[in-house]
Amino acid sequence: MAYHLKRVTRLGLLFVVIFSVAACNKTSGDESFSYSNTANVATVTAKLTQVTLFDELQGRVRPLRSAEIRPQVEGIITQRLFKQGDTLAQGEALFQIEDDVFTIDVEIKQAALAQSRANLALIQSQVDRFTQLDRTQAVSKQAYEEASFNLQVAAATVQQNSAQLKHSELQLEYATVTAPISGIIGEALVTEGALVSRTDPKPLAMIQQIDKVYIDVRQPASNLGQLRRLLASEQRNSEQGVNVIVKPSADTADNIDGKVLFSGISVDENTGDLNIRIIADNPQQTLLPGMYVRTQIPRQKLQAITLPEHAVRRNSAGLAYVYVISDGKFEQKIVTIEGLQYRQYVISEGVSANDIIVVTGQDRLREGATLVLSDWQQ
Repeated sequence: MAYHLKRVTRLGLLFVVIFSVAACNKTSGDESFSYSNTANVATVTAKLTQVTLFDELQGRVRPLRSAEIRPQVEGIITQRLFKQGDTLAQGEALFQIEDDVFTIDVEIKQAALAQSRANLALIQSQVDRFTQLDRTQAVSKQAYEEASFNLQVAAATVQQNSAQLKHSELQLEYATVTAPISGIIGEALVTEGALVSRTDPKPLAMIQQIDKVYIDVRQPASNLGQLRRLLASEQRNSEQGVNVIVKPSADTADNIDGKVLFSGISVDENTGDLNIRIIADNPQQTLLPGMYVRTQIPRQKLQAITLPEHAVRRNSAGLAYVYVISDGKFEQKIVTIEGLQYRQYVISEGVSANDIIVVTGQDRLREGATLVLSDWQQ
């Protein structure tokens, strides 16, 4: 029995030794497999560039000009002379109002003017004759003065009838309703046969000029100082305002250039927001009145370094930092971020031009590791 126990004990000890050796060999093998003394990192070289920081804000499109089409005379609409949605030039005919009454009135005024001119000519000849007789005192002073007075009255009558004729001709001209501005006309709000007048609350149609458009944007009033300085800088550079990028929609890459109008900057009394008006060319009529668009409004220009967003990290205190490579070693540097644009951080302090910045592979950095650098591919 004692022999049997001794044999079992020896076998147990043998298994413990074998298991321990195997475990040591496995651990040693795993460590040698996982441990590497190199750190592969992708880097970029910092470059100092001129950067324009901007705010991306939503704006609403307004027409450059808009006009309500209203009649200047009363009458029945006999014709609509345009196609709804057409692009029209200023002065094109839109509606025709029945003009028979206006035509007759013009003829009456023409006859009255002709009559008054004939009367003026008759009295003028009488005055001329009395003037010759007055030199020889062959006509009384009273008759001569009456003839001169009648001449003045006749001349005034001609002038009055001439003005009345112009008024009647203008009324006849107003019977054809024309476009007051160039632009796109919307739907007709009246039909043929409708009685219209200048006192109607509803217009005949609306026309809007959109070959250029305004875009109204709201911005925090705290940005007013920066925007004014930027506007002043652009004016010194002989430019016509601050350039703005307008993005019609998220599904198109075709941006539209615009400019901030200094005269269009005001502060909303109710909200305290800054109202900014942008003017933009719109030859393809991509921007339509009422449409919401995104705008990139500059607020500051500065010399700064831009780095890919993967290069910047934050510590437990919330401070932004990057890793800088120098002489085969890495160093952590705190940086000042001015903004994020186009997936690039704008860095104003903390790194210098020509610094080598780690973009990816920061987790592989450790003391004593051999750094293997490669160019970062975007």
